[in-house]
Amino acid sequence: MIVCAQCGESNAPGSEFCGACGTYLEWEPKPAPVPEQAAAQAGRGPAGLGQAGPGQAGPHDQPGPWAPPPRNGAQPLPTQPFAPQPAPSPSTPQQQTPQQTGPQQPGAMQPGAMQPTDRKPPTGTHRPRLTERRTPQPGDLICGQCGEANPPTRKFCARCGSALVEAAVVPEKWWRKLLPKRKPPEAGSRPTRRVGTVRRRVGQVLRWSFVVALLGAVGAYGLVPSFRGLVNTQATSIAKDVKGLFGTDLTPVRPTGIAATAESPDHPPGLAFDNATNTFWLAPVEPRPPALVLDFGREVDLREAIVRVGDPADLQAAHRPKKLHLVYPTGRTFDVDLADTPDPQTVRVEGVATSVEVHVTEWHRSLRGNEVALAEIEFFAVR
Repeated sequence: MIVCAQCGESNAPGSEFCGACGTYLEWEPKPAPVPEQAAAQAGRGPAGLGQAGPGQAGPHDQPGPWAPPPRNGAQPLPTQPFAPQPAPSPSTPQQQTPQQTGPQQPGAMQPGAMQPTDRKPPTGTHRPRLTERRTPQPGDLICGQCGEANPPTRKFCARCGSALVEAAVVPEKWWRKLLPKRKPPEAGSRPTRRVGTVRRRVGQVLRWSFVVALLGAVGAYGLVPSFRGLVNTQATSIAKDVKGLFGTDLTPVRPTGIAATAESPDHPPGLAFDNATNTFWLAPVEPRPPALVLDFGREVDLREAIVRVGDPADLQAAHRPKKLHLVYPTGRTFDVDLADTPDPQTVRVEGVATSVEVHVTEWHRSLRGNEVALAEIEFFAVR
């Protein structure tokens, strides 16, 4: 952990710039003095005078003047301790002392000032060291200057020191959004191991149950013919339903048998399926609403129909169908609403069957006559 000397922010190892204030973290601090050197400097004092360091003689321990050794058992001459002379002041002139005659005695040896011997080699320009690039994580801030990924708590890039105000945020992966998010444990709480153990055991039981059921189904499909036939039928039905949902290739289907519950003379129900625009099926609406019974001779998946209502030559000559009620042999029903217009109308229908009943339950009333007219109806099914 690198602590910024400017603001005190704790930064991750390898950061070159502070995440809170942007201060450069790689400036080399001044080295602390070595204890031995510090003691020596404290012993010398200022200018190295008057104080002795470790292993050096003090001012009271200076040797006296040199004297020759005694000869022939003579007593040695007494010597006086050496007293240092004060340095002359620059403001007062120096007085000339008379020179003494006779043999000169060598003066006392003064200890020289200790000079530093270990010199620190000069350093060149600072070269930032190459730090390991951070792997981008969801929520990290990508520096627009150098492309470095920074934690979302930083305000400045750890690599180049640029501000991260407009930095791009690493998006979270789409599949992580589908997973339930775990809530962090509350302060002072401790997760229990029992819950995790129970969950793991339940998951293992479910997985093994699924594997056993799958193997049993595969074995039954291969050994039991009735089960195999049921599976094939269901699979075929599902395939048709899926194909019907996405299939758009429709083809017209024509009934092989046509019947009606009521009809007027010269206007049988077959005229509603002859693809002619000048003919129509006509039937009275009393005592009960009329209906058509169509048989396709095979199973068809109906999806669409084109309907023309009324008398093509005179629209107000008879009632026009307003709502058709389709009934399939399975009991399923479907309603179709129609507009009061002579133009062809394309409507959506639904149903899979071999036959269908088309009931006229509502109609647009006409001022003349008491009959309903249907000019044309054509069904389309999935190919």
